[in-house]
Amino acid sequence: MRLAQFLEENRGDIQDRWVNRVLDSYAGDAATIFKREDDRFANPVGYTTRHTLTTVYTLLFDQSDRPGPDLEQVRAELETFIKIRAVQTFTPASAVAFIYDLKTVVREAAARERALEATPQDWERFHDNLDALALVVFDLYMASRERLFKAQLNEIKTMNHMLTQHGCSAAGLADKTTQLMADVKPLHTHSNEAR
Repeated sequence: MRLAQFLEENRGDIQDRWVNRVLDSYAGDAATIFKREDDRFANPVGYTTRHTLTTVYTLLFDQSDRPGPDLEQVRAELETFIKIRAVQTFTPASAVAFIYDLKTVVREAAARERALEATPQDWERFHDNLDALALVVFDLYMASRERLFKAQLNEIKTMNHMLTQHGCSAAGLADKTTQLMADVKPLHTHSNEAR
């Protein structure tokens, strides 16, 4: 069995292992919750991860006559998933590591398959596709992070952070006025001497 056929016939198992490995990258109880709940509204991170990775796998290893995957279609599919990872507390390397997780999952699955007769060219094509995908993912991640930083900078420039911290634009002024009033000593207009 050639590698392309192996990837097609073992699609479900490889996809499940890949999704679980990616969801395991979340800390503690989050990974358990993301794996357990399938509802897209109750679990948007888990749903998006599962949906995106299974679709990307299909786009990567489609048995068509094309020499490689349609990277623009893959990019469009990955955009929302990468935006989610860009706002989370992942390092850049951790955010894009899910591509390399697929290499590991496929290598482990291939080691268990005795009938696999993959040529060096098969493996070269497989790695080339994932390397091209990694570059797409990195570009998407950096574009998402740049948009995030620009939004934060714009918020600071327009002083909108004052609105969110204090509830309204006058609240910060009211806090300062209250502090000034507390520091003022009361004046007595009628002294004891005047009586």
